[in-house]
Amino acid sequence: MTYQIDLVRRAEVQMLRDICITTFRETFEGSYSDEDFRDFFESAYSIEALEQELNNPQSETYFYREHGELLGFFKINVDAGQTEAKGPEYLELQRIYFVKDAQSGGKGTRVFNFVLQRAQELAKTKIWLGVWKHNKQALQFYKKHGFVKTGEHQFITGNTIDLDAVMEKELTTN
Repeated sequence: MTYQIDLVRRAEVQMLRDICITTFRETFEGSYSDEDFRDFFESAYSIEALEQELNNPQSETYFYREHGELLGFFKINVDAGQTEAKGPEYLELQRIYFVKDAQSGGKGTRVFNFVLQRAQELAKTKIWLGVWKHNKQALQFYKKHGFVKTGEHQFITGNTIDLDAVMEKELTTN
């Protein structure tokens, strides 16, 4: 399988915005009102918000491609770039989304292995993330990869407040 994981460049911010909106809507279709989607997209996925994220030296956003086709993206944060202050030993996997037709075939595992490698390169010993507690497929994926639930936090989409499961994985040294 020919795939690429590339750091998103500032010049690609519109492409990033497009895939953010597409994948979020596909993932959560039927869970939120059009107004909630619109409000969320205007705040979290505006060009300005995404440019700010891309300019943050403590965050990295990547595109995932197969055979040159953009199929997904993910974002990691460290230190003060984390959405919650977990500490310097943590790397946060804040976002990982694929277009609906590409949500199988080992893509998530390839991204996860890349994230593990980045955590080691950055001398992090733990990875954490928040996942919607009703996303059974994602919860199962993370459990399969050694994550355990350690708590919950709020995730706000427009006027809707959800509880996400906070999951962590302790990294082992080889």
